[in-house]
Amino acid sequence: MTILDEIVEYKKDLIKVGYYEEKLESLSKIDVSHKPTLESQLAQSNDLAVIAEIKSKSPSLDKLPERNLTQQVKDYEQYGANAVSVLTDERYFSGSYERLQELTVETNLPVLCKDFVVDRIQIDVAKQAGASIILLIVNVLTDEALRDLYDYATSLGLEALIEVHDRQELARAYKLDPKIIGVNNRDLRRFVTDVLHTNEILQDKKSGYFYISESGIHDKQDVENIVDSGIDGLLIGESLMKSDKLNEFLPSLKLDKVKS
Repeated sequence: MTILDEIVEYKKDLIKVGYYEEKLESLSKIDVSHKPTLESQLAQSNDLAVIAEIKSKSPSLDKLPERNLTQQVKDYEQYGANAVSVLTDERYFSGSYERLQELTVETNLPVLCKDFVVDRIQIDVAKQAGASIILLIVNVLTDEALRDLYDYATSLGLEALIEVHDRQELARAYKLDPKIIGVNNRDLRRFVTDVLHTNEILQDKKSGYFYISESGIHDKQDVENIVDSGIDGLLIGESLMKSDKLNEFLPSLKLDKVKS
């Protein structure tokens, strides 16, 4: 069993014990309808968009530097991020829906609820907590479930980032005809990253979609190594959380897009 399998089983257990019903009762509703969409920013920008992540730990990373997360989100916005990603998994990533709710009101940027979605109720909780975008991981969903969750999210006015890890999953994503596709550079079996994975997966990409490279981006050189793949943006967590010079580092990643 991979770490991903383990996490998905944990999510299913949470559904069974009523965890998400409790969240719907305890979280107040946050209206974020005034925020711009990620899609509109991807369409209008000539440089790479940055989805800047709030992250405390992950299965491959014990701990990140302690930060004032409210200030971190404000800094992300000030230094050019186009969206914020907030991990909401408690056990494996030390995140929470409460954290998402607290941070989404501190920024005018749309917020991605970064979690492992296998059921509609998780989308309900994300929306109530103030997310503008949800993540759907092709690897953990059947085509039927992927379609159902995507249609449900968009019916609620949420955007969806459809995440793929290989070319077969990219082909499955195309059947959904989504707006935004994320290419995760992490090997799901070993949980190690290789940023050049983006180039490999997008060799035969189709036009008409926005592509985001996720994971394993540590510096400007990493971005330069993949920008020719035709990506429109980056999702970056660890290196931003570690940076003590966000005012220099974040803008340095926003290279000009390669015109396809």
